[in-house]
Amino acid sequence: MTRRDRLERLYLRFFALPSDGTAAALFRLTFGLLAASQAFAICLNLYRFWGHDGMLPFEVIAKDRYLFLSPFYWAPKSNALLVGHGIVFVLATAALLVGFRARIATLVIAYVHLSLQYRNPFILNSGDRLFMIIAFFAAFMPLSQRFSVDAWLRKRKGLAAPTMSVWGQRLVCLQIAYVYVNSVTAKIGNPGWYGGTALRDVLASPVFAEWPRYIEVGPLIWFLTYSTLAFELGFPVLVWFKRMRPWLLISGIAFHMSIDVVMVIPIFSYIMISTYAAFLTDSEAQWLFDRVLRRQRATSPKAVSENETSSATSV
Repeated sequence: MTRRDRLERLYLRFFALPSDGTAAALFRLTFGLLAASQAFAICLNLYRFWGHDGMLPFEVIAKDRYLFLSPFYWAPKSNALLVGHGIVFVLATAALLVGFRARIATLVIAYVHLSLQYRNPFILNSGDRLFMIIAFFAAFMPLSQRFSVDAWLRKRKGLAAPTMSVWGQRLVCLQIAYVYVNSVTAKIGNPGWYGGTALRDVLASPVFAEWPRYIEVGPLIWFLTYSTLAFELGFPVLVWFKRMRPWLLISGIAFHMSIDVVMVIPIFSYIMISTYAAFLTDSEAQWLFDRVLRRQRATSPKAVSENETSSATSV
């Protein structure tokens, strides 16, 4: 076998493995819940953030060269258009959660988010951009293959599920891996990071820290600083190995929840956690579904009643 053949086989194993959609269904639920929180926030702040009489009059951004990509370009003062953005986002999120034309729904979510970003670019952070990118890539995943309205409709009509591959799932994974690589490469050239003191300054910053505190405990600061670098450097490489994956994902959840608690970085941590389902294989996702469903059955009133009846009969 030539080197080219080996590379081709490796490429196909990575991008072209068949998928039954279980991992994609889990991703649909986690990312859908995140989209629901976004929908709530958008509807709550429609007029304040994006209305013509809100914090940013249209004239301020009217000369943006790409503004024509947003419907606001054509009707900048229309409240009906503004409310329409909120309604469409909510409906697309609901469709994503229940798995009804979910791939189209993610494209709609990505476009509405893009339109709102052009209408008011001054409230954006990296998390908003990442949310839009993930929503776009999610359109290439078999989101409705299982546990969905679409799957139920196919079953009623007697139709077979289409054959899908993991390549869309890999796009999401590679995007998240890139986020970690980009983050660690930006940090590693900073004297504070390779010197082990960066987290002392970050945690003391009134801009970045939720509760600014100047911590002088050297070993603790070194541990926090170097463990952050180690995680961001190791995750993009080691997450592809089956034995390491569970530990990295669990560590990543703890890592990002810690960031969310102590840092002022809106939505970013939740986006990263919601995408972790894309790193799972279908069998790993099925194991999680089975665990949850088994626990629900065990605690359901019917199951409890049957157990009590069985115990009384045995006595």
